[in-house]
Amino acid sequence: NFSDYEITDKKYIKKNYNNIINNNHIKTFLSTSGTTGSGLKFPVSQDFINHQWAIFWKFRKIHNINLNTWCAYFIGQPILRTQLSQGPYWIKSYPLKQILFSQYHINEDTIESYLKIISQNKIQWIHGYPSTLNYLVNLAKKKNLYHLVKNISVITCSSEKLFNFQRNNIKEFFKCEIRDLYGLTEGVVNVFECENGVYHIDESYSYVELLKIKNSDEYRIIGTSYHNKAFPFIRYDTGDTCRLYDSDFQCTCKRESRTIKEILGRDEDYLILESNVKVGRLDHLFKNIYEVVESQIIQNKPGTANFKIVKDLNYSIETEKKLIDQIKEKLGANFKYNIIYCKKVPRTINGKIKFVINNINRT
Repeated sequence: NFSDYEITDKKYIKKNYNNIINNNHIKTFLSTSGTTGSGLKFPVSQDFINHQWAIFWKFRKIHNINLNTWCAYFIGQPILRTQLSQGPYWIKSYPLKQILFSQYHINEDTIESYLKIISQNKIQWIHGYPSTLNYLVNLAKKKNLYHLVKNISVITCSSEKLFNFQRNNIKEFFKCEIRDLYGLTEGVVNVFECENGVYHIDESYSYVELLKIKNSDEYRIIGTSYHNKAFPFIRYDTGDTCRLYDSDFQCTCKRESRTIKEILGRDEDYLILESNVKVGRLDHLFKNIYEVVESQIIQNKPGTANFKIVKDLNYSIETEKKLIDQIKEKLGANFKYNIIYCKKVPRTINGKIKFVINNINRT
């Protein structure tokens, strides 16, 4: 019974690393990105790798993606020199049936060439980080490149929280559904969107516990890996929380699995008020502000934060006023803010945008 064990976290794993590792089953090593300030490198077995790929293709098959479906893959890792000043900014892989696009070279000057290649190759499936695809869409809209959008039947996202404003923006531009896959490198949980847009826990992949947070409608996501004999994670706290549907909810896809209404993101995706109250769901600050290309919130002490903003061409004094009103409404009139305008929000080493960076009590 897994409940007989204590809940673990990244700090515990690092401290007990040598007691967990099983050298007899090591195939290779994986690393977490460390966006929370604490990266982790750990071994995985061949069995783990096999199940990981089975999970990916199970998700893809649900959305009519097969082994012959070509993909426009906006890859997180650098595949070309970042200093490259002339295209092409992509690599075509015939064995993988992928066009690997460099996300580090997407800008106003290159966006048209990216979309032309997708259109010319009659790509039907796009995959990437939500922040990357949202950035691409905003640039394309700015240059009125709607005529280059053809044939796309599905877009898949993973590795970052997919915010509603991103989903709506990407969907409106490409005129197709976006399906999200939530999981961790540690392999302790996998949650996929079905055909109806409902999040399902893959019960065969790992043992997932949803523990209710006191005086809240949120649940902590705790996971135990089934398949990694090289380094098993037991009752591992993902740091993520979620909300559930009412108890009588049943998805019409008829899958026999637990469902999740909304994945809220990590515990550190909160700002802390001067009163030490935590405030989450900060994407709502930008819900009705369409003139912002990218944003990031950085907090170093309670009651104050820096807001990094990349402006759209239509950004105006009225837009800034609207943002300030949203900050005051969400965080209170006494919350101190500093709006910093920049050309691009910094990415992590894996090319992701960390929407909220909370440096308070960071370990």
